[in-house]
Amino acid sequence: MLERADGGLFCIPIMAKDTDEAVKKMGDAKHLADLMEIRLDLMESFDVPSLVRASPAPVLVTYRSRAEGGKGDAHPDRVCLYLGAAARAGAAYVDLELNLPAEVRKEVLKIKEGSKYIISRHIPEETPSDYALRRIMKDASRVGGHAVKIVPMARLWEDNLRIISLIIEARRLSIPIIAFCMGPIGRISRIFAHIMGNYLTFASLDEGEESAKGQIPIIRMKETLRYLGYVC
Repeated sequence: MLERADGGLFCIPIMAKDTDEAVKKMGDAKHLADLMEIRLDLMESFDVPSLVRASPAPVLVTYRSRAEGGKGDAHPDRVCLYLGAAARAGAAYVDLELNLPAEVRKEVLKIKEGSKYIISRHIPEETPSDYALRRIMKDASRVGGHAVKIVPMARLWEDNLRIISLIIEARRLSIPIIAFCMGPIGRISRIFAHIMGNYLTFASLDEGEESAKGQIPIIRMKETLRYLGYVC
């Protein structure tokens, strides 16, 4: 497990069409990130073991479905093959969607090659109620991963407060969590979630390299945190 003495980890999503382009961008990001996310669903072609082994930093491998805001259309059995290959190749983390069929999740979770598993739930339409967010968190925490990730879309400014409240509740229950809001209104939650104890903070390599709406470039993210008095 990766750790930082000064708080949460910074993760840069790698936006690329194929393995060669991804490897180049990982080289560009190596001095800025603690962790790199390989978004397989956004790639036209990929070699999972080569991507994992070529990275100059630990990697998180993700295949995000369309239902959760990604571009992935693969059958769950195919997703299982992709994520299983990542775990066997030595990925530091593997993202498993909570909405994957239970048998698919179990098939990946039983691979004990050293990868940590993040159980994720993305809600691209809205931010659910406090009760619903807590129910998702508890359901995800029971799956058996290392951390849970809950990312709704902010439609109102108040949605940011809901997600910060969820982080506070996760800390009370000792559940490692990654939580923030997507969308322009949700940018503020990305800043405060890091300060409040988010396990991972996602930030783009540069303008135009965002993997989700509202993502902030890594340089700007760190500058903002330092301006607010947070050491990073």
